[in-house]
Amino acid sequence: MKKKLIGVGWAALTFVGLSFVLSSCLNSGDTYNSQLQLTQDVTAIDNFLSTNNISAVKDINGVRMVITKLGSGLPGQFTDSVDVDYVGKLFGSGATFDSGNTKGKVQNYIDGWKIALTTLPAGSEATLYIPSLWGYQNRTDLAKIPANSILVFDIKFNKVMVGGTQISQFKTDTTAINNYITTKAVANVVKDASGLRYVITSPGSGPIPSWYSKVKLKYSIKLLSDDTKVLATVEREPTVDSYSRVIDYIHGIKIGLQKMQTGSKATLYVPSGFAFGAQGAQDGSGSVIISPNTPLIIDIELVSIVN
Repeated sequence: MKKKLIGVGWAALTFVGLSFVLSSCLNSGDTYNSQLQLTQDVTAIDNFLSTNNISAVKDINGVRMVITKLGSGLPGQFTDSVDVDYVGKLFGSGATFDSGNTKGKVQNYIDGWKIALTTLPAGSEATLYIPSLWGYQNRTDLAKIPANSILVFDIKFNKVMVGGTQISQFKTDTTAINNYITTKAVANVVKDASGLRYVITSPGSGPIPSWYSKVKLKYSIKLLSDDTKVLATVEREPTVDSYSRVIDYIHGIKIGLQKMQTGSKATLYVPSGFAFGAQGAQDGSGSVIISPNTPLIIDIELVSIVN
């Protein structure tokens, strides 16, 4: 039976505010059409990029990222703390409204930053083009940011800041994974420097995907502590509602896919921090099916890279 896991890929945005320019709230008003405004903003951004022959990574929500330096670290997760240098400017006029360095949890920033910081590898430098819906919408109380402003941020995503609790849990998980591999006498295990363990069970011959490759996948999820029961079976490919890019999946799948040639099948042994972390995961009805801090076994097939 197939189940939909909440948190497997990019889900609906959670709106959480912070102080000054990195916060967000919506003024009430019957005349504000958020979807129409979003469409207009995205069109303006894309026209600007096209006119100036600028190549950008396009997020399905409308955020555009012009990456000048692609980092090699993992992107942030909602509950991760990050370190970012930034300059914020208004689209069109180029007027700077804020700049500096910020350290905080991804979930506490404006929604355009949430999208970018969870789909941009740490160590990257980029210019973000953020439609007003994912910035400050139609607010009129910000002195330097007019209502319905498209925002442009030049950012340097310095790092994801990993806390002591996360480090301790990671050590516990990798010890459990190593013990499982030894006890089960799993052969041909590759110990990746990231901490992921994997076995290529059926080699493919096609290209290896990169961060932003769109992919067609099949995978199933089991608990490391109980490998007799499949919790969920998932088949995904790009659609008009989901890009299904490597970057859109949990960290364990992100890492694993970039070790696989197209056509390959593999088994991934995933520490909880590379899976659903301290939050765990629920099915569509809200029932908990993966408890917090649970290492997983994921059997995955990279069917194809979709242009």
